[in-house]
Amino acid sequence: MSIFDSLKAVATQAVELVQKNPQIIEGIKKIIEDNGGVAGLVQKFKDKGFADVASSWIGTGENTAIGADDVLKVLGKDSVSELASNVGMDTETTAGLVSNLLPIVIDKLSPDGNEPKDDVASQLTSLASMFLK
Repeated sequence: MSIFDSLKAVATQAVELVQKNPQIIEGIKKIIEDNGGVAGLVQKFKDKGFADVASSWIGTGENTAIGADDVLKVLGKDSVSELASNVGMDTETTAGLVSNLLPIVIDKLSPDGNEPKDDVASQLTSLASMFLK
């Protein structure tokens, strides 16, 4: 399986999970808000040693992937566990889903390489509609 096929499979799985659990977008919105918006969340990843990864999400090139364990390290198990209980999944599965979605969400919320100036909540709602079609 090529890298492209692997990425396509991950994206397909993420879309299916969001379609089954649309509240995951609300959870990601809460994570972004709780961490000071897009800039604050990106800074948190940078502070925890993932500067190159987080910068790729803001930049115009390809997004660098991050693992579920790394998401747990950066966001904290409590934060991910809270989201997991809201969507009815276990913490590890939720961390995996967040690790797949967060780079996409941050990338789409910062297309010009800057934190969005408009309402992040409405932008997330628009972004969610991509997954829920």
